[in-house]
Amino acid sequence: MTVYAERRRRLLSLARGKQVVAMTAANMFYLTDFWGGGAAIVLPDKTVVVTSPLEADRAEELGKEVELVVAKRWKEVPAALTRRMKKGKGVVDDDSELRATGRFSMDMNLFLQARRVKDAPEIARIGQASRRLDKIFEALPGELRPGRTEWQVAAEVMKMATEQGLTPSGSDSALSPTIVAAGENGALPHSELTSRKIKRGDLVVADIFFRFEGYNSDETRTFAVGTISSEMKKSYSAVLEAQESSMQIARVGTICEDVHLEAVRVLRKHGLAKRLNHSVGHGVGIDIHELPKISKGSKSKLLEGDVITDEPGVYFLGKYGIRIEDTLKIGRKPVPLTRFTKELVTAG
Repeated sequence: MTVYAERRRRLLSLARGKQVVAMTAANMFYLTDFWGGGAAIVLPDKTVVVTSPLEADRAEELGKEVELVVAKRWKEVPAALTRRMKKGKGVVDDDSELRATGRFSMDMNLFLQARRVKDAPEIARIGQASRRLDKIFEALPGELRPGRTEWQVAAEVMKMATEQGLTPSGSDSALSPTIVAAGENGALPHSELTSRKIKRGDLVVADIFFRFEGYNSDETRTFAVGTISSEMKKSYSAVLEAQESSMQIARVGTICEDVHLEAVRVLRKHGLAKRLNHSVGHGVGIDIHELPKISKGSKSKLLEGDVITDEPGVYFLGKYGIRIEDTLKIGRKPVPLTRFTKELVTAG
């Protein structure tokens, strides 16, 4: 069975006999390797892609195990889709174009559950994205020079990413394409890029996330610019200890919440638990934030083939922030896919 056949099988199994339709680009990509406008009907032996002439040529070229149906214009895609379907109800990830038909219930979680455990080709692409992020981090200390703005450093990051065949992830948490947060801006976990200039004595949080052939990796390191305070150094050591300790228990069978709580336990030992204001991780894949949730209250157990982040941080509002993040593949032991050094690197 091909990976695309297995993905279809998984979705149809979760749908329990209902017809399955994908209307979002991310889910159509998961099924076919084609990212674009249209709709996808999931069948056991193929995916029927219904699209307009605008996307037809690309869908035919890139789509895997697809049957192509071309509507004359985009507004006719919903009607062409329903004509191609069997009688009965269906489940869809986004019903905004299909609500009037009365035939669909919306269930985005169905697709997120199907996409949670990654197959070998997906893990390979995430691994490629990770290695390219590591190369960006290797070059980054040379870009973090006093007097440069966050925007200027981010522009270099975008240039390096593009040269390595990476594409922007997009995020539902911020407008900026990447995070370069200097000094007090680092205390905002999802800081937007600003014209704030890097100064000696700063900590700079660099959270870099891009796709390779449709799949994300996510990596964060915090850099010192020149000499930093002893308090900053102690806080950095505490975050590193929390990240490494929580990462060690991120393996098959561990309750997701426990990974989060282990990081909190270490930070509490250092008097810093209240400085962590977010969950310690999340799943990664086609979207930058996927299942499983690595957070308090998440009772799901980690599964073979989960790909997650581990990213504790501490934040001192108006002063500085520190975060260390890796993307991991879950197995009997955690396998870090991002591998740039976590020792405190001094730039500038």
